[in-house]
Amino acid sequence: MYTSLLRRKPLCPGIRKFIALALTGLICNAALATDWYVNDASTTGDIFTTAIGNDANPGTAASPFATIGFAIAAASSGDVIYVDAGTYGEGDIFVTKSLTLRGAKFGIPAGPDAVPVGRGTNESIINGGGVYYGQSIDNITVDGFTIDLGTGIRGIEARGLNSVVINNIVTGIVNPLIQQAGISTRANAPLRLHSYTVQYNNVQNCRNGFFIDGNLENVSEISFNYASGGFTAGFQMVASNNHIFKANVSENNAQGLLVTRGNLTIEQNTFRNNTVAGIRLAGTNALIGNRIQFNYFENNAVGIILTDPNPAAVGNQANYNSFTGNTANIGSLHDADFNATCNWYNTTDQPTIAASITGNVTFVPYLLDGTDSDPVEPGFQPSTSCVVPVILTGFTASVKNYDAILNWQTATEVNSSHFIIERSVDQQAFTEVGRVAARGFSDNRVNYSFTDNKPVAFDRPVFYRLRMVDRDGTYKFSKIVSIVLKTSGSFVQNVYPSPVKVGEIINTDFISATPQDINISLINSNGQVLIQRQVKVIKGSNKIRFTLPAASAGVYYLVYRSEDKVQKVPVTVY
Repeated sequence: MYTSLLRRKPLCPGIRKFIALALTGLICNAALATDWYVNDASTTGDIFTTAIGNDANPGTAASPFATIGFAIAAASSGDVIYVDAGTYGEGDIFVTKSLTLRGAKFGIPAGPDAVPVGRGTNESIINGGGVYYGQSIDNITVDGFTIDLGTGIRGIEARGLNSVVINNIVTGIVNPLIQQAGISTRANAPLRLHSYTVQYNNVQNCRNGFFIDGNLENVSEISFNYASGGFTAGFQMVASNNHIFKANVSENNAQGLLVTRGNLTIEQNTFRNNTVAGIRLAGTNALIGNRIQFNYFENNAVGIILTDPNPAAVGNQANYNSFTGNTANIGSLHDADFNATCNWYNTTDQPTIAASITGNVTFVPYLLDGTDSDPVEPGFQPSTSCVVPVILTGFTASVKNYDAILNWQTATEVNSSHFIIERSVDQQAFTEVGRVAARGFSDNRVNYSFTDNKPVAFDRPVFYRLRMVDRDGTYKFSKIVSIVLKTSGSFVQNVYPSPVKVGEIINTDFISATPQDINISLINSNGQVLIQRQVKVIKGSNKIRFTLPAASAGVYYLVYRSEDKVQKVPVTVY
């Protein structure tokens, strides 16, 4: 009984201290996570345990379990399972609770080097299966294992909120007949909130090294990983938008990174010796606004290539990268311009640079040397600057009185012409809604704003972006921001034109939270009613038009009577 209590409720550290506190009635009340231990049939290289494992044991460090699956069944959410060095051939392992699984090398990075220092011996090895996170189960961590995947489908598959996959090695035998992945993130059904941290892992010889799927609604980070031998790709980013892909190494794959989504930050990575491309941007409706910066592209067939020319795939750009030894540096099949200014192309000779780039790509201006200012920091940090038309430091959207208020700031402007504000309801088709003149030349912070007072949708997102245009006609896009205009009651948004000529048409933009009948009256300064109409309106935005009667010039009033209020708007007639 006491052994079980000590194992299940380690309320205060140390058995002696526990007994002493128990005798004095001072045992702590807060239950902490329980530690469980697993060991194979050998003690060679063991770190956590001192005994051979047996599932008949209580699962302590002195008497560990023999299988990971048994420990998972015994544990409760929030517990930690320590799996000692050895080989575990128990097939697929399903983590069905919020648990932390720690292998013998937990906390020791396995990437991005091909042969990680301190790894490869005394590992906790899982053979004959993978580790699968339970569907819709949050807060699961797998840290410090080696997975021998063979020709299987998944080495580690994560799903759920706060899913963590760190410091693991996955080795496989390429199986091109299935969607094989060393480490993957997957969606749940029904869809729900996800977020992932995938760091310091090493995957080799799988069809896909890392397959990042799963409709990630929260920003997730994929960083400091290594991928090699990917038959299709070292990494695939095919989930939702806005994630961070940082400081990874992808080499000797077909494609270093395949991207079909948007608004990703892809920075400080190395793409080397990939036989198709370092990065392939495959055009989909969601391939929008990716930022590729501070990366190395070395000895690839092509550094970056944009394929599948979907017209909605716009706003992707690559800046401050180093291209050396590639057969071709950049290729694009897209009609939209690909901004690839301010990169190092291993030469300062413009015709030579141009010969390594095909398609609609803007590459001037470019860096004049390839010196990395910080060799210790991952990726390429150029030591020289590059003159660009606009450096945007912020772009935000907010709502005020049914208007969309857009604000942005620039840190530097050189030869800038103007900003075009573009709006969309689906992040695919954008239309121009306004223009703001740029400063032209500035080394100081400049603030800009624009108000869109004719929104196109209510109670669902509306998206905005900036087209930043230089005086020579070149341009690049900002990131995409969004707002949601909520209908609440009735509201006269705009009456125009005012002043208006006698006998001409006057327009009203009217917002309504519900379908209803409203009464509109035109009265003079003496309170006499000149026009009275009843109008059916729908939920959301309505346009109401009518012709003014022949009357003398002066100030009149439009009175709107809806279900929830009366609003009076002056109109000048001439």
